[in-house]
Amino acid sequence: MQRRQFGATLLAGAATLGFPYIARAQGKVIRVIVPFTAGSGSDEGARFYAEQIGKALGRSIVVENKPGASGLIAVRTVLAEPADGNTILLGSNSLIAVNPVMVKNLGYDPFKDLVPLHGLAISAAAFVASNDSPYRSIADVVARYKATGKPISVGNYSEGYRLVGEWLAQETDIQTTPVPYKGGAPMVTDLVGNRLDIALNDITGIAPMEKAGKLRVLAITGGTRDKLLPNVPTMKEQGYADFESYVWSSFSMKAGTPADKLKELAAAITAAQRTEAAKAYQAKRAGTFLTKALADLGEFQRAEYLRFKRVAEKANIRPS
Repeated sequence: MQRRQFGATLLAGAATLGFPYIARAQGKVIRVIVPFTAGSGSDEGARFYAEQIGKALGRSIVVENKPGASGLIAVRTVLAEPADGNTILLGSNSLIAVNPVMVKNLGYDPFKDLVPLHGLAISAAAFVASNDSPYRSIADVVARYKATGKPISVGNYSEGYRLVGEWLAQETDIQTTPVPYKGGAPMVTDLVGNRLDIALNDITGIAPMEKAGKLRVLAITGGTRDKLLPNVPTMKEQGYADFESYVWSSFSMKAGTPADKLKELAAAITAAQRTEAAKAYQAKRAGTFLTKALADLGEFQRAEYLRFKRVAEKANIRPS
């Protein structure tokens, strides 16, 4: 476990900013539980927001890394604590929307055991190919399959990306072969070496490689183009009107946390996203802020889960 504590501003500052309830709890440290290793992109975001929220609330915040078991260790850590508003879980599309579809005997119900607090960031995924591959668009991938009848190999390094790859097969009426990897680096190595047809990756990770001419991005899955890849069309632009999928992160808390504490914490995160520091932080990364909070965030998360569930059912994928 790795911990980092962020120093808080004066208690009076929290009350001035309009967070009196949380300010009165000054004596207890807020813990942010992260289900990923230190140094990962999600961990970095959690630490940035922990620092910003600590400044806004006048509270000390400790970030703890609890990776492993598909996020179950982190979730259990949160659920073992009182629902008093002092323990926050960093969630993601994997933890909230994908695991319930793909993991058998998950050990938690994200819609009963947890409550949504506030979104952090949201971005599209990218379909990528090597720079010397025959593919320059999704249409090229489809044409290649129809010409040869050979399934298209699609690299992934998460169950969420596996489902997006399955969705591609369903939308385009082609056959694909999912090729799982333990991380993005070995997958990209095989992609560049033309041992894969295409792969799914996050935009922030592959944008520099696209710029350097090492990879070709065929499409992204968001509703609009991304600022890091302004010349890359969306799946919608390429004729797949319903194909929209995202990678996102958000904060959740244990079910039963008092509504007033949820509202005050959510307000603090909203305020943090409006700061110049947050805007500068997000400007360097793919996507944008996920500004949904509380009930609105919960509706978004459930819709994401149901979409992945439909894709898995159509592909006859069972939890394992």
